[in-house]
Amino acid sequence: MATPTFQGHRTFAWFTPRRRNATEYELYTVGQQSGPEQWLAVDWPIRFDDGRAPFTESSTAVRCGNWQDYRDPAQLWQWPYVVAANHEEQALARLVPDELSAGLAAEIDPAWLDPMLARYYGAWPFVEYGLFLALCYAVREALADTAQFSIAFQASDRMRHLQDIVHLMFDLTAARPGFTDAGARAAWMSDPVLVGIRENVERIVSLRDWVEIVVAVNLVFEPIVGHLVKTELLARNAPHHGDAVTPLVLASARADTRRHQAAAEELIRLLLADPEHAAHNRAVLAGWAGRWTAESTRAAEAVAPLFETGMTASSERFDGCLKRVLDRQHAVLAALGLTD
Repeated sequence: MATPTFQGHRTFAWFTPRRRNATEYELYTVGQQSGPEQWLAVDWPIRFDDGRAPFTESSTAVRCGNWQDYRDPAQLWQWPYVVAANHEEQALARLVPDELSAGLAAEIDPAWLDPMLARYYGAWPFVEYGLFLALCYAVREALADTAQFSIAFQASDRMRHLQDIVHLMFDLTAARPGFTDAGARAAWMSDPVLVGIRENVERIVSLRDWVEIVVAVNLVFEPIVGHLVKTELLARNAPHHGDAVTPLVLASARADTRRHQAAAEELIRLLLADPEHAAHNRAVLAGWAGRWTAESTRAAEAVAPLFETGMTASSERFDGCLKRVLDRQHAVLAALGLTD
């Protein structure tokens, strides 16, 4: 007797996919965080000592009817993220030492090496670590698995870029006799150029609203302070001083920053499209954007002396660079509807 042909569905999904069929990203991401309100048929098996549930709406001031509707535009889950990050780090680990040992280190302007790289870029790992800590808190409190994955990858990227800078400092020390970044920590603590940035990062780390952290990092700090330092100051001017390796390190970080910003923008769109809470969310998000824009603008203004040391191209004056990053960040907020 012949076996009857199977007539049912060969796959099933316990959620509503964004398109007709669930993507690989959705299948490996959606449903990882379940609770009594969705997918969990019993009460929370574990709670905080005071009786609080592991995840609560009070973790953020904004509201959403269904946080699980969030999707990372990059569609990243663990395997493709690890593969992509591994490729980038292997490329940097090969290219940077090879380029420096091939003689490029000797061509770098001594005044660019110190203080620009040794003191100021050498202090940037403290920025990355601070934002890593803030994002780790956001991962813990995020109210959707898809948001958790996206923010977790952002936090991991921070640690990767921190290590990339440290490795660059090691490589420069080996290739250029006398080079040291030993003064970077002291500069981070007390140099007027960096104090505003440090205080900005410290205030972000102190936040206890996970969505506000995402906004402050990806829609304000990075577009203003990060873009000013990493793009307008370092990436644009390094080639003028014989430095061909720092732009390689920065390229990876800047690409990830664009991905993080897109992920944050998608989260904001979800909140502003909520049929019940959109007006409330818009008011809260606009307040955060205004507060952190003022904070990061003050931090960026303190960087002005680095543009006045003769290390930047004659056409790249600080006022013009600052205006460019502020206009760019304002355009991002305006496109989301978070400006007046």
